[in-house]
Amino acid sequence: MTQDKRTALDLTRLSRFPDVEDPTLLPYDATDELLVAEALTRIVEQELTGTDIVVVGERHGAITLSLVAAGLTGLRVVQDRLVHERALDANAERIGIDPTVYVHAPAAAETFTGARLILWQLPRAVDSVTRMVSLMGVVDDDAVLVAGGRVKHLSRGMNAPLEAGFGSVTPQLAKRKSRLLVVDRNAELHLEPVVPSRKDVRVAGRDLTLIGIGEAFGGAALDPGTRLMLESLSDVDIRFGSDPTIVDLGCGNGTVAAWAAQRWPQAKVIATDDSADAVASAAATLEATLGNGPSSAVGHGVARVQVIRADAGDAIPDASADLVLLNPPFHQGGTVHTGIGVKLIEAAARMMKHGGTLVTVFNTPVGHRPRLQRIVGPTEQLGRDRTFTVTLSTRR
Repeated sequence: MTQDKRTALDLTRLSRFPDVEDPTLLPYDATDELLVAEALTRIVEQELTGTDIVVVGERHGAITLSLVAAGLTGLRVVQDRLVHERALDANAERIGIDPTVYVHAPAAAETFTGARLILWQLPRAVDSVTRMVSLMGVVDDDAVLVAGGRVKHLSRGMNAPLEAGFGSVTPQLAKRKSRLLVVDRNAELHLEPVVPSRKDVRVAGRDLTLIGIGEAFGGAALDPGTRLMLESLSDVDIRFGSDPTIVDLGCGNGTVAAWAAQRWPQAKVIATDDSADAVASAAATLEATLGNGPSSAVGHGVARVQVIRADAGDAIPDASADLVLLNPPFHQGGTVHTGIGVKLIEAAARMMKHGGTLVTVFNTPVGHRPRLQRIVGPTEQLGRDRTFTVTLSTRR
């Protein structure tokens, strides 16, 4: 390919929809722009067509759609969050790009087969970097990995798995508080598949085995807010009708779902998250804790359990849940923001039956209680420590 591919997309045309939208939150950042600029140079130097490019950690489409606008097709795109997949597709439609010219691909070794250029918005956790690098051993011998992130979120520890599993790392000069790492492939290097983290815990009278995979919130750790919520909830008498449904909304590693499945064995428990890694983690936690995999009807006197990847539980029918358990995030990327919490509170209200119960834990300074009162219904405090508040709301 000899033609010049330096045409770039106007990123201001992009939107975050259906992700949380706010004038203070942009659908791209300086790292996206640096990755695109680097890619537009390398597709000429390496004579790339698009089928040999993998984009990892794409958010709202800035990288992928810029390369498609430059004439490339067949890119493989790895996104952990469902809302990011949908935002990419929505932006493609908005600017008139056929979404079939790129492929949504899983975080799996086969996704990287034959790749010659990998563009990666790095996650914050070193373990997540290690896991992804362990999948890249099938790239071409002349492959180049260009990874980047905000300087404040990069750490020297991230270089170790890149150097051990891919090749030598050349950091680039920081620009606009972002930095790129260029890694040239050494075909003699590879990492063994990463074993998911695992931790046995006891919380609020129940023994759980937590499994953490990839970017699942908290890995295999017991989140302190979750602990307070379950301890506050353990002695509360919640009355159900026949065949009740409990939803762990934003389930992360499945701690709450696994605890609820033991606490209320007569109920159907649904764990849901928009993160593919969280869904995989929750399924593994439920299997490890309950002794059998999540399905529509798990036996041995344990709750029926189900794990669903959905955006804010949008796969769960309206007015179907008797109890929703919620530990909402309080940030968007690196920005403290209440938007995702409000989105999940509204989702909980939608899926709750009249008279149903929502138990929420949140960082006290976030102050969700007035929102819970307004969106869901009467709200009381169940517990509080120096950091978190636990509330119980009744659907009006």
